[in-house]
Amino acid sequence: MFSLFLLIVIYLAFISLGLPDSMLGAAWPVMYQDLGVPVSWAGYISVTICLGTTVSSLIYAKLTDKFSTWCVTTVSIALTALALFGFSIAPSFPLLILAAIVLGIGAGAVDAGLNNFVALHYKARAMNFLHAFWGVGTLVGPFLLSFLFAKGLSWRNGYTTISTAQAAICIIVLLSRALWKKAGDSSITQDRKKPEIKSGENASLRSAISKPGAKAAMLGFFSYCSVEQTSMLWASTYMVSVKGASESYGALYAGILFWGITAGRIVSGLIANKINGRLLIRIAQSLILIGLLSVLLAPTAAAPIALFFLGFGFGPIYPTMLHQTPEFFGSELSARIMGLEMSSAYIGSAFMPALFGIIGRNITMALFPFYALMLLLLNAGATEYKIAIAKRTGR
Repeated sequence: MFSLFLLIVIYLAFISLGLPDSMLGAAWPVMYQDLGVPVSWAGYISVTICLGTTVSSLIYAKLTDKFSTWCVTTVSIALTALALFGFSIAPSFPLLILAAIVLGIGAGAVDAGLNNFVALHYKARAMNFLHAFWGVGTLVGPFLLSFLFAKGLSWRNGYTTISTAQAAICIIVLLSRALWKKAGDSSITQDRKKPEIKSGENASLRSAISKPGAKAAMLGFFSYCSVEQTSMLWASTYMVSVKGASESYGALYAGILFWGITAGRIVSGLIANKINGRLLIRIAQSLILIGLLSVLLAPTAAAPIALFFLGFGFGPIYPTMLHQTPEFFGSELSARIMGLEMSSAYIGSAFMPALFGIIGRNITMALFPFYALMLLLLNAGATEYKIAIAKRTGR
């Protein structure tokens, strides 16, 4: 029972993680004009956030060993609430960058720590639902902004609102200390044998990277998060600047993409214990391909369907790959390799959307679907190579 209550608290923490993730892409078509900066500068904010998350994901194992997962999660959510408030009041782009640093550091520790905890202690269904609740958080931003824009209000009001929500979730996690303490002393139901939470703490970085399939796994996370984050950041701008949608509809389209991601994770959570994870990833990659082709070829009126399809395909991949980490590499290396995987994911999230921002500014935003397709093919290749290695090594 305590493990169930703790899982609910973890889900709330992941809602807090998702709250800011969709805001930048949805708000940027208005933000860059208000701030008087080039449209491509969204990439600099994205890079800054992702560099912060990369650093914190690499050191999260040491932090949780010293301060506990509960403590690190609580402080990290507080940092994100503070950073989002900073976004709401920042009068200039340099101050947005400072807030982005804090946001990245806070988000990275929450993401890495809770993902490893759930991968080790819960079934695949719980991992997919965990990321579905991240999707719930991402749904708030675009629809909140669409509502505020329709009322003649500013994107700053949106950041103030989600900062307040973030602070409320932080208080809930802060008050849940007894649940974390109790769960640490009780068994948590799962299919495989329960390892210690600190598994992998003594594994060296070199031994983790040299594990067969580790580099392919890192490339898989890099390429997947590259295509996902590029779509999250630039789909709204693509619809406004290339397809001719209004700003309020652009924010709404961004929201539909996140609806698709959330729906995909809910559905995959319902079937995750009944279908092989490797097959689930292949199906999801096929859906992303269909979604990107639809975004490219379909008329603007069909954009909601195309973006929902795209998001639905995104949904299962990230949580499924994370949950496979102990399966592919063993529980003794899972914490260390998951840190490497997530660092690779953050690097892709940081630089590949920013690279497309430069391409879009200097060439054309119309290249967005082609750029995303290239990243999808890279992800499919890395995934199949990792599976081939796993078969050879008996995983």
